[in-house]
Amino acid sequence: MFNNQDFRIFEAPTLAERMQLIQQQIDPKFEDFAKLALPILEEDGQAWYAHVAKHLRRTVYPPDNTWVAFAPNKRGYKMLPHFELGLWDDCLYLYLSFLENLKQDATKQALWTERIQAQQSHFLDLPQNFVISPNHMEPAVISLDATNFERTVMQFGQKKHTEFLVGLRIAKGDPRFGTADLDYALCEALRKLQNVYECIRVQSE
Repeated sequence: MFNNQDFRIFEAPTLAERMQLIQQQIDPKFEDFAKLALPILEEDGQAWYAHVAKHLRRTVYPPDNTWVAFAPNKRGYKMLPHFELGLWDDCLYLYLSFLENLKQDATKQALWTERIQAQQSHFLDLPQNFVISPNHMEPAVISLDATNFERTVMQFGQKKHTEFLVGLRIAKGDPRFGTADLDYALCEALRKLQNVYECIRVQSE
């Protein structure tokens, strides 16, 4: 599905050139992955929807990354915990995402922080190669361990413009690109993240 040549889209210097490559080369692959992801997600009995990034607000600068998000809402995804598969210029990633859009007010901020903290053991039981991203707009990640979990979630609960994302990051050049092993790794990561999501979902009902 995805291969190392896909990263070359980020070499296109202009917005128009990069968007053309994203739409022609990457978006169809996101749609193909959705055919694998949605049946996995819908095992929980909910209807799930794929939201491919359109980058409509960009008028000058080309996007630094692109993605497809999966959420149980047809109209949007940022206001809910959701899954996101995307590309930066150096990696492919798959995250369970809690964005700042969840925190419409102090009550919501405290509520989601408590729900995430309550599942610390489940997060820390994820594979050792999983990582934390504190900002969906930046490629930097930190290792998934107790110290980083507690610090990132504490910031999520104290500061408005903070986020918590956790999942799998596969670096450009990984030998699984261009093979069925990559599709398998992504689906397995999604299943593991979905197990954590389900714990939070049950807690929130």
